[in-house]
Amino acid sequence: MRTKFVLSIIVAAAVAVVSIVVVLFLMSTNPTILVWGPEGGPMLHDDMLAVQLVTEGLDSPTSMRFLDDGTIIVLEKNSGQVRVVLDGKLMEEPALQAKVATGAEQGLLGIAIWNGENDTASVFLYLTENYEGNSRNLVYRYIYDKYEKILENKTLVLDLPGEPGPFHNGGKIAIGPHDGYLYAVIGDVSSGGGMLDNQIPGRPPEDKSVILRVDRDTGTPVRNNPFYNKYTGDLEKLQRYYAYGIRNSFGMDFEPVTGKLWITENGDHSYDEINIVDPGFNSGWHKIMGPIGRTNVTVENDLNMLDGAKYEDPIFSWYAPVGVTDIEFLHSTKLGDKYDDNIFVGDINNGNLYLFEVNGNRTGMMFQDSRLLDLVADPVKEGENSELSSIILGEGFGQITDIETGPDGLLYILTYEDGKIYRIAKG
Repeated sequence: MRTKFVLSIIVAAAVAVVSIVVVLFLMSTNPTILVWGPEGGPMLHDDMLAVQLVTEGLDSPTSMRFLDDGTIIVLEKNSGQVRVVLDGKLMEEPALQAKVATGAEQGLLGIAIWNGENDTASVFLYLTENYEGNSRNLVYRYIYDKYEKILENKTLVLDLPGEPGPFHNGGKIAIGPHDGYLYAVIGDVSSGGGMLDNQIPGRPPEDKSVILRVDRDTGTPVRNNPFYNKYTGDLEKLQRYYAYGIRNSFGMDFEPVTGKLWITENGDHSYDEINIVDPGFNSGWHKIMGPIGRTNVTVENDLNMLDGAKYEDPIFSWYAPVGVTDIEFLHSTKLGDKYDDNIFVGDINNGNLYLFEVNGNRTGMMFQDSRLLDLVADPVKEGENSELSSIILGEGFGQITDIETGPDGLLYILTYEDGKIYRIAKG
């Protein structure tokens, strides 16, 4: 029976009970080229590309980052181990053994790396732990000792709620490539009723259903955040937020041409999403998932629009949730010009790898299938081709949790179900 990954993402379409478990990582300098079909392994719908097995044997990996050309840092959800892959070999000793909560979508979840001066690398980890008697989602900063291959000098950067949980903890973090600030996404942590998930009036802000944008060393708000200096007292926390109204997310990346933040978002019983996140973005949860035009909701009457907030429809939605996970812009021509600066997205429910072509002004996508011009992949009648068929580049990956561009310009795929890392290269 297949284990289901429920990071902050699994919400299977017509299922009353959500199955759970979470995910991600590794690599090798002499990969094995795979020629399997979906029955035995991943397959690509482009015979100019090949899937290469990089490494296997990982335990519930959830996220990975390249530290340099020869080093990958990988997180294991439930073991709490931060693993190091050096020149294609998995080091026996972890760089860190963290004590983590292991419920459903809790654990060691997200990683970001900042390479500073004097060849010093700061490694940021997002994890759930039992902290002072409660479950908390925390972001710590460490320094990586490249000689000892360990993480040290632990510093707390963000202290976020983990109750009631255990679902919708988010967990993806990133360092803005143009501003150097820390971005962190957290979902509603299995709760509702707050102003940040569009309840009116709702509870004051409590660091749920938001993307935070803060100083990477101190966790303090950034002066040009959309709500900075606009609110005080019970609303002062708004100063740290970049966006809100987010049910849950396990994917974020920065568009390489415009520098804008794009995220994936996980729907409830319908509508997984891809969103462009401008400053002050209100994604609409708990009132909207998918296009607002398919609901009876209005921005003016039903959403909690803070001063400086804006609502925008998703640029793409899956009507039947696929458990969408990571999103990655491939800023490289190593796979061919048609893949350069376009989007790869993974899912956890089917193990599909999706490819989206970005339009000329970088504000949305272009589609070959006219049925997708409404920006929603809808169910079809029996016997008809799926509306997803033209955007699925690969399948059979066995629960994708992370997608990264390597220093070599190739695409790396992390899978949870079989604990492997694959690489996509020219065939």
